[in-house]
Amino acid sequence: MRQLLQQLQEMHIRIAETATHEETMVRALSEALDRLDQQLLQDVQTIASEHEARRSAILGELQGLASSIGVFHVQHQQVTARADLEEPTYLPTAGDWREAASNIRDDLEPVSASAAPRALFPHERHAHETGAAPVSLMQRRRRAAG
Repeated sequence: MRQLLQQLQEMHIRIAETATHEETMVRALSEALDRLDQQLLQDVQTIASEHEARRSAILGELQGLASSIGVFHVQHQQVTARADLEEPTYLPTAGDWREAASNIRDDLEPVSASAAPRALFPHERHAHETGAAPVSLMQRRRRAAG
């Protein structure tokens, strides 16, 4: 019986030593993981600040480009009007959109009868050949939907 008690005490000592050794290893692992977490956090913060600096620089460049749009005027060659033209040739420059919109009205004057007619689109050709009224886009979608 004494031998059994002695073996039990030795086993208890070995288990205590093993537990102490494993506890030391767990602490070392925990400390290593904490160091890696701190290093990773610093790396992420560094990358984030570098990204923010790059983003700010790019944004500044874009704002500079946006503010300079329309500042550089393109120089056109001087063109003299032909003698047979009634009006001088219009040379567009970077200008006011309102002026361009008013010029559109001038371009929408009725075309003379001597001008060549434009080619018909396929749906117009079909309607012209069959004598049917043109089908609207909404009607075509309804037919396709079934």
